[in-house]
Amino acid sequence: MFALLAFVSSALALASGVAADFIPAGTAAHIFSTQNTSLALAPEAATPNAYLEVTLPGDGSSADPSAFYIVSGSGVPSQIAYGDWCITAKGVVPESSSQILYIAECDASDPAQFWTLNENPSTISNADGNCITLGRPANGVSVVLDFCEDELQAHQLWVPKAVSA
Repeated sequence: MFALLAFVSSALALASGVAADFIPAGTAAHIFSTQNTSLALAPEAATPNAYLEVTLPGDGSSADPSAFYIVSGSGVPSQIAYGDWCITAKGVVPESSSQILYIAECDASDPAQFWTLNENPSTISNADGNCITLGRPANGVSVVLDFCEDELQAHQLWVPKAVSA
């Protein structure tokens, strides 16, 4: 009887749709664009207020600016950090001249630094209903904040992959 119960529990867990790429709390991950799977999110420089862009991923070490830590894990609001800096939407307005995302000193009390790595669709959204968006999938292109919308979804899909250095 116990074996049957264990089998049913395992089958239900698999059927629940938990993504294989689920990122546990505190794990480093490269966050790849689905438009060009060789490009990952990274700050343009390892300095505060650097714009967020896509680039070829690094080696996953602590010095790799494309290896972000998902502080609380995927599926829940979390800061996405590189060192002491977090991706932020503070002062960023979708569809304006100030829509480019950037990194700033991590502040756990700042709601503009909290993002949810969603499973289906695989977007990265904030509490305001905005998504991290990539217009053109090319190395060095800035990443912007835009409204989470069906017609933009192809530009808003991301695949996090845990890294090990």
